[in-house]
Amino acid sequence: MQHNLKTYSFPLGAGKECPSGTFRLDLASGRCDWSDGLFAIHGYARGEVVPTEALSMAHKHPDDREPVLELLNEIRSSGGQGALFHRIIDCQGREHRVLTLARAADDQGPVTAIQGVVMDLTRTVAAEAAREAAAAVAGAYANKATIEQAKGIIMGRLDVQACDAFNILAARSQHTNTKLAAVAAELVAAAGQGSLRTTLQHWRIS
Repeated sequence: MQHNLKTYSFPLGAGKECPSGTFRLDLASGRCDWSDGLFAIHGYARGEVVPTEALSMAHKHPDDREPVLELLNEIRSSGGQGALFHRIIDCQGREHRVLTLARAADDQGPVTAIQGVVMDLTRTVAAEAAREAAAAVAGAYANKATIEQAKGIIMGRLDVQACDAFNILAARSQHTNTKLAAVAAELVAAAGQGSLRTTLQHWRIS
């Protein structure tokens, strides 16, 4: 029996969508019905394969098969619903990070089928990782610029070499248990506010 399964679209940003698909697993036969979206996540077009529980499990990342089986068996025995973040390896060997939301298809009596939705979050995870990496790089460059500026202030004020200026910043950082970039930022701000001398005296450096 072919069930009316739908493929939903979830917003991803910048005009893109999060691929997704729905499924229904008949527990007696092991036969699955997949929406077109779920065929696509597995790398197939409708008609290329016959979805079964065995085929679905074969596409799970080896490290994720046991948690997936635990979720299915729990719903099979107790009903209810559950969710699991795991990985699917498609027919071309590409890894997809997905969130599966599954529930018993039967409201009463023994559970005969499990149905749910699978959302492919691979692009979302990659985009978030890229944003974090970009922020880290930008922060590193900003910190470096601030530190260099603080070194220049110390060199000009105390007539010392660059290595000595850095050692002064490092000593202050260690003494106050404060990040080097924060110490440098404090000095740069003091110079901009005309309180450099007071700040250096507070540091016990004149």
